[in-house]
Amino acid sequence: MTDDLTNAASIEAADQQYVMRPWPHPTGEPVIVAKASGCTITDIHGKEYLDLTAGYFVNNAGHCHPRIVEAATKQLHQVLQVSGKHGTVAVVKLAKRLIELGPPSLNKVFFSTGGSEANEFALKLARQGTKKTDVAYLENGYHGLTIGALEVTASEKYRESAGKPMGPENYAIPNAYCYRCKFGVENCSTQCLDGVEATLDARPKTAAIIAEIIQAVGGLAPPQKWWDRVDKIRKARGILLIADEVQTGLGRTGKMFAVEHYGLEPEIMTGGKGLSGGVGSLAATIASDALVKNFFGGTTPTNGGNAVSAAAGLALIETLEAEKLVDHCATMGRYFTEAAWALRDPWIGDVRFTGLLGGIELVANRDSKEVLGKGAIAKIKDGLHAAGMLITISGLYGNCLRLQPPLSVTPAQIDQFIGALRTVLNSVRSAS
Repeated sequence: MTDDLTNAASIEAADQQYVMRPWPHPTGEPVIVAKASGCTITDIHGKEYLDLTAGYFVNNAGHCHPRIVEAATKQLHQVLQVSGKHGTVAVVKLAKRLIELGPPSLNKVFFSTGGSEANEFALKLARQGTKKTDVAYLENGYHGLTIGALEVTASEKYRESAGKPMGPENYAIPNAYCYRCKFGVENCSTQCLDGVEATLDARPKTAAIIAEIIQAVGGLAPPQKWWDRVDKIRKARGILLIADEVQTGLGRTGKMFAVEHYGLEPEIMTGGKGLSGGVGSLAATIASDALVKNFFGGTTPTNGGNAVSAAAGLALIETLEAEKLVDHCATMGRYFTEAAWALRDPWIGDVRFTGLLGGIELVANRDSKEVLGKGAIAKIKDGLHAAGMLITISGLYGNCLRLQPPLSVTPAQIDQFIGALRTVLNSVRSAS
């Protein structure tokens, strides 16, 4: 059989025929990428896009960073993959760096292949270590789409995709959505947590609370006092904290890990997405010696701790440090925030960035905070796409522009997006 995929039309036809994508496509998608560099991708038609998703939150240092490509290429000539019962130099070095960079409560790393898998191992680790069955998760929380991870993911739409009821051992506790505070207060005294002690006391078999320290779906960052109270509540009951850093880790929030913003020391932390620098799949479940001591995984993921991905991940960390991208990320988050507010657009209800994690919440009325309708949101997304802006839509109500570009994004590129957003918002509003 000869390869007849020689032009854009034939490639798109083959994509439609052979590739499974179990979700609906917005206008102009899927984009089939021919090449990528930094914050820019180019599709098979030659159209360039500014990638405000970083390859779906993976390429923290940018697409095809030379240092990462070089490290992966070098590793390709040494060793690719060995049994998880053994190891490689790249894996040992990466594990050491993650422990050095993470909170002092963590001592050892277990490598797997993706964030959902890392969270499932975290749940298994917590239950084995505490001999308890229940796990609390936060409202609006997202921890993956595999069956076990779905059990602690808040979205009913995603949970229903399992085709079965979720287990009764897992339950939600309130999160901090300060822009839409249920109590309508300006001076927060963490009223949303007032019933949590009673909830946890009624569930004495609770092993852990799993949480994104800053929620990627909507960019929700609780105030310090909120996390202080949660930490005090859970420690008083001997409940473990599983910090899901799959999206927030490795510089995304302007700190190497989001726990640093609050001084938290979880017993378990997970990582994924950007961990490999965009090379292959890599994830990690990181835990304390006390929990690791008697942990039995059953087996090791076949491709967990792939040597090439680990070498690339090590190069990513070196790049973040050498190019001061974590500090740059914090600066660009502030720049993005100021630039978005400067539009003074009546549909911009809130702008939430912690580093380069977050986005813009769109409303029909800034005073009432009425959610902007799905029709308008879809037109805005389509307009931005046509203007060469690759973004996703997120948030509890599906009204947030999710903006997580590579940490190397420049002020000029942010200005380019802001200019496109101004034009599109005005166009959609005038047509409505």
